[in-house]
Order: sequence, then C-alpha cells, then structure tokens
Amino acid sequence: MLPIKYLAGIGLLAMATTQAQAEDAAAPAPPVLSAGPGGALTANPKPFNFDVPVLGTLYVTGVATGLLGTQSHTTPGTASSFADVSNAEVTLQKADGVFQFLVQAGLYSQGTLGLPYVRAGTYTDNVYGPVPQAWIKIAPTSNFNIQAGILPTIIGAEAGFTYQNQNIDRGILWGQENVMTRGVQGNLSLGKLNLSLSLTDGFFSGKFNWLSGLASYAIDGSNTIAFVAGGPFNTTYKSSFATVPIFNNSTIYNIIYTFNSGPVFIQPYLQYTTVPALPLIGSGRAETFSGAVLARYTFNEHWSLPVRFEYIDSKAKDAAAPSLLYGAGSNAFSATITPTYVWKQFFARAEFSVVTASGITPGFAFGPTGNDKSQVRGKFEFGVTF
Repeated sequence: MLPIKYLAGIGLLAMATTQAQAEDAAAPAPPVLSAGPGGALTANPKPFNFDVPVLGTLYVTGVATGLLGTQSHTTPGTASSFADVSNAEVTLQKADGVFQFLVQAGLYSQGTLGLPYVRAGTYTDNVYGPVPQAWIKIAPTSNFNIQAGILPTIIGAEAGFTYQNQNIDRGILWGQENVMTRGVQGNLSLGKLNLSLSLTDGFFSGKFNWLSGLASYAIDGSNTIAFVAGGPFNTTYKSSFATVPIFNNSTIYNIIYTFNSGPVFIQPYLQYTTVPALPLIGSGRAETFSGAVLARYTFNEHWSLPVRFEYIDSKAKDAAAPSLLYGAGSNAFSATITPTYVWKQFFARAEFSVVTASGITPGFAFGPTGNDKSQVRGKFEFGVTF
C-alpha cells in the first residue's frame, strides 16, 4: 500500500497507456513499481529488467532532468537566474514476491516555494546524500507488508522529487513537512481502507522518536479521503540542514481529499501544525493553520495543465514564538500554474508561481534586506524517465 501522496499517479507503470502497450497487449504487465513519476508525467511501461538467481526479476528505472529558473526579490547568496540538474537518478528494485527492495541513487534538487533555491550538488551533499531512498519490504501477504530503511514520509500530499509531482516546486505547505525519513513502516490494506503506521527519525534527525500514521478510504473509484498525523514523543535538539529543531519537534495533521476521474484531478487538503516550547534554544510555542488545492486537467495524451493554490497562517502562542514562515505570526498565499507537454517518456514543462506574505517581521521575508513581501518565480524543466 502506497501513501496517499503516491496514489495520484506515482509508480503507475503497469497502468501507463502507450502505443507500445497496445501492440503488446497480450504480454504480462510488469508489477507496479514505487518511486516513479507522478502527476502529468509518464513512466516507462517496459522498464529494463533482468533475472537474478534466488532474487528473481530486478527492475532498473531512472530519470534525467534539467532545470532553468529565474525569480524576483532574491535573498543574499541566491542567484536571480540559474541552470541546474533537478534529477539524475537511477533506481534498482525488486517489486514482487515476499522479499522486495528499492535503492535510489544520484543527484537531485528539491525546490520549495518561498524558500531559497539550493543547487543540486550542494543540496544532495547536505541533505540525504547520494542515496536518498533505500528500503527493504517484507510482504507475507498481498494486503500486508513492512518496510524498513530510508523511506518517503507519509505526511502531506506532495512527494519529494520534482518528477514525482505535477508541479516543479513543492508548495509552501510542504515547507512545514519532512521529506525523507529513516525507520520502519507497516502497511495494511483492508478492501477500501488502507492503513500505514511508521516509527522514524522525523526530519532525518537520527533519533527514532517520530510516530506517523495514515488512514485512507476509497469511497469509490474516483473519490478518496485520508487522515494523516505525525510527530515526536519526546524532544531532540539535533540541528542540521535537513533537521531544523522547531520543525523536527512539531506535530502535523492532514485531511486530504482526492477526486480523480477521466481528465480531471482535484486534491484539496487541510494541514495543522503545532510547535512546543524549546527552552534550550530559547524558542516558544507556535502553530500553523493551512489549506491547499491541487488540480489538473488533462487535455490529451500530450498536454495537461496543473495548478495549485495555498494559504498558510502562523500563530505566535507566546512572546518567544519562532518564525515558521516570514516572522512570528506571518501568513502567506501562493499560486502556481505548470503547463506540461509529454511525449512518451520525454517531457517539458514551464512553471509560473507567486508567493505573497503579510504580517512579516522585517528581515525575515524576501529580497536583499528581507523586507519584500512577494516573490515571483519562473521555471522550466525538461527531461526523460526511463
């Protein structure tokens, strides 16, 4: 069972519709593989595979993408325009049988609206390293499995890598959430009800003190509702590029609804986070209330139009409350549109986004002095999945 953020299209290799599949309709479809493209992008329906004694069939998939970007009101140390590699990754996996595994390796960047862009080389080195995802799965039955290793979070509605999402940049709500996490996760499917429970190190802290749970219910073939919660059961002050103490000690709740029928995809979700006082770093209590709508219309096999709208409001609970956005008590709105062209496994997409903030603390927002209240961003990503 895949987390809700993957149900919108990630890893649907066996369901991809191409001319090659039509010609080989009688051939057995490969198993559904995880960590594949999502949203409007297309995976290779016939991935490279080979047989290994004892293990069985192994699959090799990958993605190679380039990125061009420009933005207004940049912060010091961030270029206003840039060219970079957004993905250069290969995945080896065994996707069937009792014993399964996945290892993903390569270079990547994970842009988020409203935050400075970090180039792929620096990002890879400072966050999850050249192997950002690696896990084993024991699946004794078709409806139950246990995974252990470096896993994608079950929090939120968007995935970690650009090719896994309908938009290039992840949204401002994702800025409150973790991405990859180390630990163990159990998944159970009971007909229309899917359950996941994980014990992990939260924001990659190395301390296994986070419990996260997900329950999703498929109302019918087009409608799904999910409830997600995650947070630590004790405090840790570990601090790194990936592990920010105020977020690593926060508790997050999601309600996610998904409608997916024909050319129309709509996914609204609500998020609430609460941050406790952290006296050792002089940080007080705070919380956020936020909501987002992700939507996409697919015109034909080549063209689609994804959009996203978000609002997040932070609340300071005491005088020492930390900045969760652009100063304690600030709020922000974002709008993103990403026209996308796909030809087989090749794709190109442009993205236009804007983030506006209010209630900012001087020096905490955009621009060279941190006093600008908006940022407009344009990106162009192109590449191939294989």
